[in-house]
Amino acid sequence: MTNPFPQRTKKYDSVTSFSKVWERFEQRPGDVFICTPPKSGTTWMQTICGMLIFGDPAVNPGIGTTSRWLDSAFNDEEEVLGSLEAQTHRRYIKTHTPLDGITYHENCIYLAVYRHPIDVFFSGQNHIKNMKGDHFSHQIADDINEGFQTFVSQPASLTQDIGDTLESLANHYLSFAKWQSLSNIHIFHYADMTRDLRHTVSAVSDTLGCSFEDELIDAITSAATFSKMKENAAKYAPSADQAIWKDNAQFFESGTSNKWEGILNETSLLMYKKRMSELLSPSEQTWFEFGARG
Repeated sequence: MTNPFPQRTKKYDSVTSFSKVWERFEQRPGDVFICTPPKSGTTWMQTICGMLIFGDPAVNPGIGTTSRWLDSAFNDEEEVLGSLEAQTHRRYIKTHTPLDGITYHENCIYLAVYRHPIDVFFSGQNHIKNMKGDHFSHQIADDINEGFQTFVSQPASLTQDIGDTLESLANHYLSFAKWQSLSNIHIFHYADMTRDLRHTVSAVSDTLGCSFEDELIDAITSAATFSKMKENAAKYAPSADQAIWKDNAQFFESGTSNKWEGILNETSLLMYKKRMSELLSPSEQTWFEFGARG
């Protein structure tokens, strides 16, 4: 008999994520999980959730401090679990892990966000260039087309960071899309957020069960625009006070789309098109790239 709910069947253990922590983490009814591949709108959705949960467009959403990355391999597991256990407000928690690597709870909320995978690749390159130190510098492509072709052709692995390959992004999406009929799993797209942020804020508000007047939804929408977050990067960049980034504002530099135009050659684009047709159906691909309003 098929289980009516998602099951944790895989363990994703990579350089950046260590999903075994899900075996120890105790969910609470009402917990909100922001479930995105890297560079797909994680910080943006965390910020929106923080403003809605506290009912305050001026709140510091505490990206990395209040809103913790549960299965990050960079943080001390005991400290993260203790920090989340001590929180008395409604918790909103980050993960990059696909749904088949998460311990699902039917009374929690799961918000998955996706972005055109080519934009994810280019945003990831900019992201690494903005990091202090050289821990990930080997991932910066000397030749952008060669780097992109590796991203497209390399198979996904449980020991590989989500987002390092096109297949890992598609697998993440499919892990949630399979269960999107469940009332507590909600899928959003970066492009739709960009085109109509208020619609997204209102939809997330409804999903979280908030009952706010239009005026507050408008205020939160205004405060959560990409440009406002960049202007206040010291407040909104993840762990901005920990000197991770060369420039906190640069973290928000790559919010535009179609970065590959005039950069990727025909061979790269043909490889991408062929691989996408292998990973997703035509309708899945259209949504995965451009969202519901593309």
